[in-house]
Amino acid sequence: MPNYQELIAQRDELNQRIDEARRTEVAEAIRRVKNIIQEHGLTAAQCGFGAGAASVKKARIPVKAKYITPDRTVTWSGRGKCPNVFKALVDAGHRMEDFLLK
Repeated sequence: MPNYQELIAQRDELNQRIDEARRTEVAEAIRRVKNIIQEHGLTAAQCGFGAGAASVKKARIPVKAKYITPDRTVTWSGRGKCPNVFKALVDAGHRMEDFLLK
């Protein structure tokens, strides 16, 4: 049975072989991918890489306001959490329908 030092030496040698195999295989994969990209005339954005991929996201379009406070300072689309000012007005006896934008 090998002793501790021999096992460590074997591990180091195996790690070197693993690193070398990975470098070789990665280099081959890169070569193949480059050939495919060149053959088909693809761009990085078409492949989902680079800055072009981030620009594919849809721009967020704000939702039109549906409610407005009597003093016309706060609007709300009716989506998400109700603003505290509307909660306070409803608690004071108003109805949400009173604040509908016309």
